[in-house]
Amino acid sequence: MELHNLILKTSKALALKNGVHTLNIRLVAKECNISVGSIYNYFPSKEDLITATVESIWQDIFKLDDNLLCFDDFVSCIKWFFNAIYESAKIYPNFFSNHSLAISNTQKDKGIKIMNNFMLNLKKIFLQSLNNDKNIRKNVFNEDLTPDIFIDYVFSLMLQSLSKNKGYKSLLKFIENTIY
Repeated sequence: MELHNLILKTSKALALKNGVHTLNIRLVAKECNISVGSIYNYFPSKEDLITATVESIWQDIFKLDDNLLCFDDFVSCIKWFFNAIYESAKIYPNFFSNHSLAISNTQKDKGIKIMNNFMLNLKKIFLQSLNNDKNIRKNVFNEDLTPDIFIDYVFSLMLQSLSKNKGYKSLLKFIENTIY
């Protein structure tokens, strides 16, 4: 497993330096000072290496395996999300706009599955923070607007804010006006 971690660490460093789309097995092998065949023992194809690298970068950005991701209020959770994105942009510039371009059409389904898994985990964190928030007005949620539906709406707005580089202050105001 140690060699697997070295390969991923090297791939992430190369992605940071040159962009995910420039990754190739020969370059990673050269940088790791191992044979090309050694990489194929862990990653059967270039696309598998790229997909694993992208997944590892997502894990670095959001640290979803960190048990400290427990928020007492929903707004703090939203701020954490945007801060994680903005801080990671300093380390991995253009990652969010370019990482999907690096995954070939044959691996798109796998890439989408990984992305959806991350989104699901993020939504769970958001829902947990919403449920922990003691300041939410009573009767905000009902059968027409459940916490799950609210999280889906907010998540869509968050992604839209990111894609349009609008920041998140107006989104926070919307959330505050809606649930507090």
